[in-house]
Amino acid sequence: MKEPRKPIGVRQNRTRPAVLGVLARGPASGYEIRRRIEGSFGHFWQESLGQLYPTLSALSAEGLIRVVDEGGLGDRKRIRYAITKKGREALALWIKEAPAPHVERNELLLKLFFANEGELADALAHLESSSRDAQAQRDFLLTLEKELFPTGEPRELDALLGWLTLQYGLAGLGAHIDWCKGALRRLRARG
Repeated sequence: MKEPRKPIGVRQNRTRPAVLGVLARGPASGYEIRRRIEGSFGHFWQESLGQLYPTLSALSAEGLIRVVDEGGLGDRKRIRYAITKKGREALALWIKEAPAPHVERNELLLKLFFANEGELADALAHLESSSRDAQAQRDFLLTLEKELFPTGEPRELDALLGWLTLQYGLAGLGAHIDWCKGALRRLRARG
């Protein structure tokens, strides 16, 4: 039996492949990389600017990306980067690796778990707020879906991959909203 691919450590810097993936689609500055993430796969992956710029420096030092343009006015220097052949190879290797296990860190669930140490009204308020926030995020993704995929499921592989990640976000948010409603109903029945 073939041994399964082992995921690389959970502590591995996951900013690196995100940056390489963005740059595989075209040169960009740090700011543009952040905007591209927010406008494409930001519904399931976020990067802070504090993590982004050190990663760009490290990738550049390793020869995985290169500077293609330096511009800007005065103190606002804008450096644009492009992925190198070595960077594309590193990205392809990362894609082959098994994903690291997903470890849930959900403050809402932690507060709910310990809610009997406080006021039930606080837990109810947190659930209502989380449901509203999830609904707002879901509404945003539905709008994004209509803008990006007006005809529904795309035929082209590149577009289909983006559409599938969007569907994951919609399904997860829908499940969260349903769970919040059920939790609220049960807790209100007890309170």
